[in-house]
Amino acid sequence: MLTVTIDHDGLSAQIPYWTAVLTPEERSFGCRRTDPTIDTIGSSVVTETSTQYARAGAEHPSATMLLTVLAATVGAWQSDRCRSCVSGVLVDIEANSDTPLFPVRLPTSGDAAVLAAEVRRRVAVAPYDGNDFEAAKHTAAALARKSGAQIAFRYGSSSRLPDDELALQHSLTVTCDVNESDGVTTVDAKFRWNSRIFTRSDVDDFERFWEKTLATFV
Repeated sequence: MLTVTIDHDGLSAQIPYWTAVLTPEERSFGCRRTDPTIDTIGSSVVTETSTQYARAGAEHPSATMLLTVLAATVGAWQSDRCRSCVSGVLVDIEANSDTPLFPVRLPTSGDAAVLAAEVRRRVAVAPYDGNDFEAAKHTAAALARKSGAQIAFRYGSSSRLPDDELALQHSLTVTCDVNESDGVTTVDAKFRWNSRIFTRSDVDDFERFWEKTLATFV
């Protein structure tokens, strides 16, 4: 596990950045907000998709690219429900399996190449790869009161799914991996839904938009 030593003055300087990322407050992603007091692992439903990567011989899709696909999928899904948000979508991500989740506000519409470049930029500007976010949140009361992201994104087979003994902290957790077998590359996505928030129709529509959006990026 990565150990980070935090300089107090440096941490204070990060608070305005994190406050800006968490502002404005997120609208409910689903029929209501996540509530850890009642949303337990028993409320979760896991679905999976496996999509063939169309570009033979191309490099495997990166974590940033798949994060971009997620952001665009959220935008399309919300637009389909007439719930588009001009401020984009707030997503908790992890830089790698040794780092904690940290929030990034992402755009949800636009040309694929432009959107991917902007997502890459927003991830890159997070101070110290987001390692200090949890410490900053506990340092600043105003930051701690922010509701935070309702979606989490993880990449790679070593990524951790939520502990089965813990309450659900996100309405939706997306874990992506890229696999190759017999010369065929697939993007495998696992979606962990809070079934108290989403209907089966919500899930089906989101996965349909995910497949459609992924095709525009690969």
